[in-house]
Amino acid sequence: MENRALGHIAALITMFVWGATFVSTKVLLGYLTPFQILLCRTTLGFLALCLVRPRILHLDKPSHELLVAGAGLTGTFGYYLAENTALQFADASFVSIAVSTAPLFTALLSFIVLREKGFGPRFIVGFVLAISGIALISLREGPAHASTLGVVLCLVGAFTWGIYSIIVKRLSDLGYETIAVTKRIFAWGLCYMLVIHLVTGAQFPLEALAEPVVWGNLAFLGLLASAGCFVTWGYSVKHLGPTLASAYIYLQAPVTVLWAVLLLGEPLTAVIVVGFVLVITGVALSEGFDKQLIERLGKTSQ
Repeated sequence: MENRALGHIAALITMFVWGATFVSTKVLLGYLTPFQILLCRTTLGFLALCLVRPRILHLDKPSHELLVAGAGLTGTFGYYLAENTALQFADASFVSIAVSTAPLFTALLSFIVLREKGFGPRFIVGFVLAISGIALISLREGPAHASTLGVVLCLVGAFTWGIYSIIVKRLSDLGYETIAVTKRIFAWGLCYMLVIHLVTGAQFPLEALAEPVVWGNLAFLGLLASAGCFVTWGYSVKHLGPTLASAYIYLQAPVTVLWAVLLLGEPLTAVIVVGFVLVITGVALSEGFDKQLIERLGKTSQ
């Protein structure tokens, strides 16, 4: 199977897992602060990556270390701290919609910085359809609550993720192996968190870790959603580019609802189905799947 096809599969797997993180994080907020959740999941993710890739990655130039440090600041630290904190000031449904604007920021930044051509009318139409579907699904039970701070945090997180995706693309273009460079990014993110933890002198509630619901959700967030999915995300960005890979973020909110239907027994309503169709259509347009299908049908008929 070609690398580009595997890139699409990696992006789908990533969204399937990340769609469950909103529910998991919301549960943990009853026991831990946003920062404590982030510190725990990043530590677990880093340790898991160390087991998979124990060797130390040697970078070619000091400027490359700055890129890795920037990725740690924007991806493992900035984005998730903004998202976790936003969940304290806004409903999960609103947060899932707001952070889904990340593909638009990524496309704009990619067009400006990388001169990517993926940003255009097709991408804009796909964005509108996908966001409409996400809003329809997320707000099906009524308007979501969000304070001004919650809105700002979501948009900051979405913009930060766009920067992270561009840095990851740059690192992959430099030839660095995905898992090894992801481990180094986690190390930088963990350094930022430990500095803040030491400066603030905050006490960690170790008794909370004795609760199965806490360590179970932390294991999911740290090992699968962080260590595993940051690698699959890096792979998809490497082979699809940041603009096309980020379009899969539109699927995050619908997948969250899908998890609720499958695991919590929530009803699958007509509104959810229509929302799913809008999101999938938006992703297809942004990715150019419709154009590829027409081209293949044309070749088949010749």
